[in-house]
Amino acid sequence: MDNNLNATYEACNSFNNKLKDTIMGLIGANNDRKKEFDALKSDHEQLKKDHQAFESSATRENDLRKMKSNLLKKEHKKITKQESRTQPNWKGKLDVENKARIEEIKAIDNWARQENDARKTEIANLDNFAHTENDARKAEIAAIDQFSKAENEGRKSDIAALNQRCDAEQVARDAEDKAINERIEKEIRDRENAVSELQSRMDSQNDDKARELEELRQRMMKENTFLNALATKTMSVYFDAYRNKAYDGGGEENLTFNGSLCNVGSGLDVDSGIFTAPVGGMYFFMFHIATHDNKKALLSIRKNGDEIASIFDQNHKDNHKNSMAGQTIIIDCQRGDEIVVYAYTGTWLTDFPMNHYTHWVGMLLKPNEEEVNMLRKSVEEGVDPCAPAASVENGLE
Repeated sequence: MDNNLNATYEACNSFNNKLKDTIMGLIGANNDRKKEFDALKSDHEQLKKDHQAFESSATRENDLRKMKSNLLKKEHKKITKQESRTQPNWKGKLDVENKARIEEIKAIDNWARQENDARKTEIANLDNFAHTENDARKAEIAAIDQFSKAENEGRKSDIAALNQRCDAEQVARDAEDKAINERIEKEIRDRENAVSELQSRMDSQNDDKARELEELRQRMMKENTFLNALATKTMSVYFDAYRNKAYDGGGEENLTFNGSLCNVGSGLDVDSGIFTAPVGGMYFFMFHIATHDNKKALLSIRKNGDEIASIFDQNHKDNHKNSMAGQTIIIDCQRGDEIVVYAYTGTWLTDFPMNHYTHWVGMLLKPNEEEVNMLRKSVEEGVDPCAPAASVENGLE
């Protein structure tokens, strides 16, 4: 469409340029004819002036000749009269001379007449030539004027035809421009509607994306809180209990303790010796004891009353009547499971306030899936699972 529009305007500009060149050519030709007419008119005026100057010069010269002839006649009459008065005797001679002078005067008069007639003839010839030239110039001027009028009428006809053609072209161009403008306006309206629709879709999509981003941000924050909780709560349950005096209770009971170096998660009851798992998952348990003076020890690690692992030690003279024993296990516990060290009959353990041989150690290695799901649920509910909730005995973690 743009190419067609450009081609249409270029064609119109080309036609206007041609029309302008034609009109300028007509104006130039008319100016040339006017210059030729002005030149002919100037030549005619110059010939007329030359003729008038020549006629005036000839008339003046003829008048001078006449004056000169009259002066000679008067002078001759005066001389003749004087001579007739002063010398009457010379009358015959003077008559002869007078006759000679008269003849000379007649000859001069005839010559002057002939000269005057010749000048008149020349003037008449020049006047005839000037009239002829003037008539010829008038005829040429009339022919040029007719030619100019004919050319002017032709040019007027051409200009009228060109104007009519230009008007028709203008009407056609206006119709084409109107159609093109309507198409352009329709295209603009369609584009604006499409842009508005696209803008609405983009706004809607942007709103959806903003909501999705906000939801994703919330999810990321929750996921980050959850991961942070996983990172901080993975080892958040551990304890280390000890005894500071010997055990000689006779057995068939849960082993109790006198204190703990740490009890994070508060799962261990030192007085009862029962560890209640506050979090489900994989736990690491380790138990160490010492026997003395040929005493024996038989203990077991129980989970909810079921024996999981046992410890047995019997010292004798070969080991200087002293020995140490221990047990290490990793077991899966659910929240609320009870883990204890159970002492059988005849168990005797050595401990002193300054050296704690007996140690009961437990540690959460990894929460189970149920705990992870509970942790995620608390995070989704907006509860911070990392908030400190467990107190640490003896100020140790």
